[in-house]
Amino acid sequence: ALPALSSFCMYAAMSVLMLFVYQITMFTAFATLDTRRVDANRIDCCFCLPRGCPCCPTVPQEEAALALAGGARDPNQMFCCSPPAHKGGRIGKFLQVYLAPVIVKPVVSGILVVLFSVFCILCAWQTTMLSVQDTQRSFLPDGSYVLTAIDKNDEYFGDLGTRFDVMTVEGDYFASQRALTRVGTVLGESTYVVPTVGDSFSSWANAFKEACTSGSVGLAVHLDAEGFVSDRSEYYVALKSWLASGGRRFRKDIIWVDDDDPQRGISVTKMAAELKSVNIAVGGKVLPDASHAVDAMDEVRTACDSMTELPGGRAVPYTYKFLSWETFKIIQKEMFVSVGLCLVAVLVITTALIAHPLTSLLVFVCVFMTVVDILGCMNMWGLAIDSVSVIQLVISVGLSVDYAAHVGHNFMTQAGTRSQRVVSTLGDVGAAVLCGGISTFLGVMLLSLSKSY
Repeated sequence: ALPALSSFCMYAAMSVLMLFVYQITMFTAFATLDTRRVDANRIDCCFCLPRGCPCCPTVPQEEAALALAGGARDPNQMFCCSPPAHKGGRIGKFLQVYLAPVIVKPVVSGILVVLFSVFCILCAWQTTMLSVQDTQRSFLPDGSYVLTAIDKNDEYFGDLGTRFDVMTVEGDYFASQRALTRVGTVLGESTYVVPTVGDSFSSWANAFKEACTSGSVGLAVHLDAEGFVSDRSEYYVALKSWLASGGRRFRKDIIWVDDDDPQRGISVTKMAAELKSVNIAVGGKVLPDASHAVDAMDEVRTACDSMTELPGGRAVPYTYKFLSWETFKIIQKEMFVSVGLCLVAVLVITTALIAHPLTSLLVFVCVFMTVVDILGCMNMWGLAIDSVSVIQLVISVGLSVDYAAHVGHNFMTQAGTRSQRVVSTLGDVGAAVLCGGISTFLGVMLLSLSKSY
């Protein structure tokens, strides 16, 4: 239902697949070549020179082996640090020796579970208050003259309604004269439409009927008791003549099947009405009330669909703002459906790969709580549901499952009691997961420098 979200998901899926392909092909190939370089005793900064370069000459392998045995770094690897004493480095040692033994204590574990559960419940409550908003202006850079113009427009004209067109399709316009003049009456019954009188409603059909009644069409026409043209050929000829004279302002509202032969009928026409303002003040800005806008759009469409006596059996309402309002209508549902499908995929795939239902369930719970926390924090941060936040939310599922799945999978490979396995897991893979999270955080933080949403 959301082409932008669908296209992004397909693009992301192909990108992840190609990343996996590169990992098992190109990365493996380069790793193999680097291993051969090490075996050939070539230094990494000048691997094309058998004996290194003057600034960093190589030493015999025996001498390099003695240096490694003494705890020094490999003299033939310029960019290689000394081998760490712990498999996970200093971070892994800290996690395994100091942090993990504290976390596995029953009291500490209970406190952490309660704290994170309470925070998740708080975020779940905040999620229920998330609203759909129009964020188009957020894409404009700060200080843009367009943004200034929009602010001024909101200040002086923010309470004005929305003009929309009602279009009719090809059909028998002569037989539908009465229905065409009742369009304004039907629309005026809607609580969302400005009363269809005066400048708020423009109808060529009503204006043509008044011209026929007053005799200002320019041709002699026969009218029935209600003031409608009674002869089919006279109707189309008179309408064409009137559009060229007194009804000139409606010329662009009527498209003929053949401009040179009005008897062939009319292809498309349009009338104009006005919706009442759907704007509300949000954070000092004038924005459309999403739910009110959707209700107004749906009610106008229902009213137009009920006009079965019009040419073609219906009318089609349109305004450019319907493009945004259509997004308002479906984006919240699409967000929950997309995230729900992602979570189901997480549960199925982790169960298949980890091969332990309880561990897979714990990974799923971690990912689920992360998504709920993100949604709740969005509302507390003042963000709203829009196409950008929905796409970023889908990305967050992929990021969070990566860390939880690594920890869960490594836990299954450890031996000992559950507490011992937790301690070993944090020492083994905790450093990699922590560094991955920090690097992702720093990479995303660079986007905060952007002047646009």
